[in-house]
Amino acid sequence: MDKPEVKLPTLEELEATIHDLRDGGTITPAHAKHLEQHVVEQMDQSKYVLKNLAGHLTIGVVFAFDVVPLPFGTIARVTWVAVARILETLRGNVERARVHSLGVFLIAVIPWFGYAAYLLPLREHSRELAFVLANHSWMDRTGDTYESFILSKPKPIAKFARWLVPLPWSN
Repeated sequence: MDKPEVKLPTLEELEATIHDLRDGGTITPAHAKHLEQHVVEQMDQSKYVLKNLAGHLTIGVVFAFDVVPLPFGTIARVTWVAVARILETLRGNVERARVHSLGVFLIAVIPWFGYAAYLLPLREHSRELAFVLANHSWMDRTGDTYESFILSKPKPIAKFARWLVPLPWSN
């Protein structure tokens, strides 16, 4: 049996997402150009965070069909964050250890949102990439944008979702 694995989108797929967001009126042509200019360099700078994000999404795939996915998925995510923090600290890699922060740990505990916990460090230094990646993933999964998801949710959920993936051009 093959191991489930989540593959991160390619640069071409992210560029297509930017064009879809622009063509659908979700973002302006100026915003699309801004995103295209920043996503390439940010993908290279964010490889470690993206690998951890893919790991968490893979945990979601593994436990999606389990009878009780919430406890097992939550335990796996939280363990991932804690063990990764300890390993990177022992290796003396302070920068990588910071990726596995208390914030990531706390978000990892939240059912469903926890699978996207590594969007927190991603948005801190790759805001544009986090925005495009969230929209790409949501469009791939549901056929609609992450922005539409935010608009359709009650205010507390929408506020948390926007905090997790802020608009790249807002402060």
